[in-house]
This record gives sequence, structure tokens and C-alpha cells, in this order.
Amino acid sequence: MTHVHCTVVRGILQRSRCILGGLRYTGRVPTLLRNILRIFLITIIPGVEVRGALPYAIGVLKMSVWEALLVATLANLCIAPLFYLLEKPLLAVASRWAWFRRYRGRLTARSGSTLAKYGLFVGLAVFVAIPLPGTGAYTGCLIAEIVRMKKPLAIACISLGVLGACAIVFLASVGVIKGVLAKWL
Repeated sequence: MTHVHCTVVRGILQRSRCILGGLRYTGRVPTLLRNILRIFLITIIPGVEVRGALPYAIGVLKMSVWEALLVATLANLCIAPLFYLLEKPLLAVASRWAWFRRYRGRLTARSGSTLAKYGLFVGLAVFVAIPLPGTGAYTGCLIAEIVRMKKPLAIACISLGVLGACAIVFLASVGVIKGVLAKWL
């Protein structure tokens, strides 16, 4: 980017901080955009999602906590609509592999107890919200596809779960959970 373009973008970012909830621009525009792209790409990796992207943004890239939360949350919310947009070709290719068919079978058995305990819609949101390996937006999309949930409803449930996971990972990343547990233990 040329100096003129950087100045224009910097001015827009500084004037728009009220819209962004008081976020302050700290650094050069190319660095900020590069960090946003990194976090977006890390977040859309299956299995990593917000669980890895948010701590990376805060700890390694030293991004503002609120900027990191905003980018990671928006990127994670994009997963379900993108999955449903590309659902048929993705599942057709993935179903060729034996390990995917085994994973899909285990997922059906594992998610059944959560879905039965909480109900289909709340169970899917709770399953996605748990920030553990094997859960998340991609797995939620597969579960919704297995139980043949309507796409708009599935996207809504998965989005609620993603927001819950983002909240849990955010609190863990900034040390709130650690501080609360230290007081009680």
C-alpha cells in the first residue's frame, strides 16, 4: 500500500473507533490487516477454530483483546453458512475416506447423548459451545446434517454455540476463569 492509501485507511479507522466500540488503532495498517487475515484463517481451520485463534491473537500477535474477540467470533460465525454452501461436494469427497466414515459413526453415537439430554436444538448449541477437541462449528454442521435438521435452524443453533464457545475461550484467554477458580479453590 502506498503512503497515501495508508493515511486514508488510518484516518478511517481512527474516525470509526466509536462504531467499533472504542477500539483504538495501534500500529500500521498492513500489520493490522495481516493480523486480521491470520486470525480469520486460523479460525476457519477445522479442529482449531476459536479455541486456538483467540489465544494466539492475544498472546502471540499481541492484538487488542476486543479486536481479537471480534475477528475470531466473526470468522467462526462464517463457518456454518460456508459449510452449508459447500455441503454436497465436501461430504461427497470426505465420504470416500474410511476414517471419515468411522468418525461420522462415532460422532453420531457421541452426540446422541447430548442431543437426547437437552433436546435437539439446545443440545446442538451446547455441543458446539463446549471448547474441547472434536466439538465446534464443523462438528455441529455434521451433526445437523446427520439428524437432518433444517439448514436455517441448524445455522442458528450452531451460531449460538459458537457465541458460547467464544465467550468461554475469551474468559479463559484473559484469565478470568483462572482468577475465579483461584478464589474458590
